[in-house]
Amino acid sequence: MSDLSVNVKWQEIISETKAMNIPHCRAIAVKSSYHQEIIETLAGLLLGSYRPTHPDLLIIGTTDKAPPIGDPDTPKGYEGSCRWLIDNIILKPLESSRKLGVIMCADNLNKNAANSLLKLAEEPPEHVILLFLMEDGRLFLPTLRSRSRFTTITLQEKHESQKIPATPAEWVKWLGDSRKGLDADGMVSTLEAWANFAAGNEDFELAERIDTLRVIAEKKNLSVPMMCDMIILMLGDDYTKYDYILDDIW
Repeated sequence: MSDLSVNVKWQEIISETKAMNIPHCRAIAVKSSYHQEIIETLAGLLLGSYRPTHPDLLIIGTTDKAPPIGDPDTPKGYEGSCRWLIDNIILKPLESSRKLGVIMCADNLNKNAANSLLKLAEEPPEHVILLFLMEDGRLFLPTLRSRSRFTTITLQEKHESQKIPATPAEWVKWLGDSRKGLDADGMVSTLEAWANFAAGNEDFELAERIDTLRVIAEKKNLSVPMMCDMIILMLGDDYTKYDYILDDIW
């Protein structure tokens, strides 16, 4: 089973939240099976505690259905809508110093519903934090994305983790196998499995380095042999500082 707790990007979100380096709009793309865990964790940090009935926690939509725009003059369908959130989140908090509004299935918001949230996202009251949760960040409307601090979290199943070569002989074997049998997508999958292995061993610095390589591989700007050389440079025994290595690539 996947483990959100050892994911590098999730740890960064938790760290920034604990440090109160919090944007008024935070957007996270991750499998919907993790949305509840994210809500409970961030609500606990931001509001002091989590419970489904917390008066300062406002959730609209579900993991498989985006919230409607809503009509204040039509009671049916208003509660739990975008306009219901706007009307209620601007009120003063009741128990904590802030209010957390969660917009589920944000990648499926229709244009009218998304536009109704623009002013709130652009000029939120000081006590308001908005959390947009989704599975596919590519479908998140640019107007809302540009107003949010956006993170995509990729999680791998534990059985998909793969031990990283450790000795010169293992690296030589991996290099030979990779240059013969891996395409660009296979390279990405291998790096994801290595990052999962490193995170599972709580080596978050190594996991972050591997994740940087995964992002480069996904762009497919480098051939597989060139990507292999980059991996050896960044993960092999001669590694020094990867920021310097990557200067010309970024």
